Amino acid sequence: MKKLLMTLAVSGALCAARASEIKFEENPDIFQNPGQGFSCNSLWFNPKTKVNYGAGYFRFEWAKLQPVEGEYNWEPIDRALEFFSKNGLPFYFRIMCTNYHGGRKYSTPEWIFQKGAKWHEFEGMEYKTPDGGKSKTHVSAYFDDPIFLEEHEKFIKALAARYDGDPRIGGLDLGSFGNWGEWHCTSMGLEDPHMYSLELRKKYADMYLQNFKKSDIFFMTDDFQVLEYALGKRKKPRVGLRRDGVGSPWHFGRWIGKPPYDKIERMGDVWKDKPIFFEFFGDVNSLHEKGWDIIFSCDWILDNHASLVNEIPFHPWQITDPKERAAVDKVCVYAGARLVPESAEVSYEDGKLEVSVKGENKGVARIYLPYRMKYELRDSSGKVVFDAISSQDPRKILPGKFEFSDAMRVSLKPGEAYSLSLRIFHTKKIFRDFRFAVKNLNPDGSLDLGKISAK
Repeated sequence: MKKLLMTLAVSGALCAARASEIKFEENPDIFQNPGQGFSCNSLWFNPKTKVNYGAGYFRFEWAKLQPVEGEYNWEPIDRALEFFSKNGLPFYFRIMCTNYHGGRKYSTPEWIFQKGAKWHEFEGMEYKTPDGGKSKTHVSAYFDDPIFLEEHEKFIKALAARYDGDPRIGGLDLGSFGNWGEWHCTSMGLEDPHMYSLELRKKYADMYLQNFKKSDIFFMTDDFQVLEYALGKRKKPRVGLRRDGVGSPWHFGRWIGKPPYDKIERMGDVWKDKPIFFEFFGDVNSLHEKGWDIIFSCDWILDNHASLVNEIPFHPWQITDPKERAAVDKVCVYAGARLVPESAEVSYEDGKLEVSVKGENKGVARIYLPYRMKYELRDSSGKVVFDAISSQDPRKILPGKFEFSDAMRVSLKPGEAYSLSLRIFHTKKIFRDFRFAVKNLNPDGSLDLGKISAK
């Protein structure tokens, strides 16, 4: 019978035993983990922010992606995908057809209107015109126009054909409809912002639901009627939740359990299967001017199991108040999953290696991206000589205590020293490893389970 001697650091001393327990020390620091924390809205990371950037997020105007009928300009999306994937992070995005803040007159391709789609003008943010002047005139299509509807459906099908299931994408908003693709038609110059029927709005939802079958979709929760439709009737929801406007008392008053959302029974449990993505109403200064509570807002974000928060328009680097800074730091630390192993037991007998790990997910959600856990055994040169996938899927670890065990058959060379570790890796090998929140990590970020040798 072979015996495996475990050489582990326990209270500063080295001990050897057939079965030994490792105690882990929690790491309270802010660090990046893919798919959680704040999303970055530029192709660079602002070092002044001091936040956990766990993703990239952009909004794209349809006009920029299809400036000519039958021709697509995917370069803006592709460039963002390349940047964030090279940094080991997922990318999320939204399509807009109308944009109050747009930098030009048309957010929908002008050729749509040349084909006969009906449109109206409204006053939005000022922009520079091609002739060097300034204008506040923006154009929006009428969303019930049949030409607009047909052409946009073609565009969404082309978008899905290119990007649905792309492993670099974390998800996308179910956008397109309304101002900013937020599923409301305020600030667009309409006499009746609620003029569009439920059946019409469902058609826009179906463009995404019927064409994006692999990538996660977030529904803009402003439209409670279509939200219920988008969630579907199956046990697991079809979409995650997206809410812009955090900080606004009005938005806090229209949410889970409150009218008109109180009749959507499944809404409070969506986070168990699909991610939650939030965005503040405005930047730090504007929230202060309105007297809105940033600390309460950050706590609300965590209470509602968010994984991601958009960095704009909030601009977290504007925070100077220590209490508000602490609240933002809590979001950086606890949004999404935060896996904190507390102890592990490792034993070996007759060629059988057994490992059990206990700990706690101190985050407010779970891992939604395709990650798995893998044990690795390295020899004295650092070469991996054995690896095995854990039976525990890290995506199934909800907030609270966790415990899992694994047993593996492995033959070791007598007298050879080995290092055992556990890592959470992206199955598509694009995103960086998901780090455990403890200090007992190897230089590569994996969890250190000790040095062993067979005799």
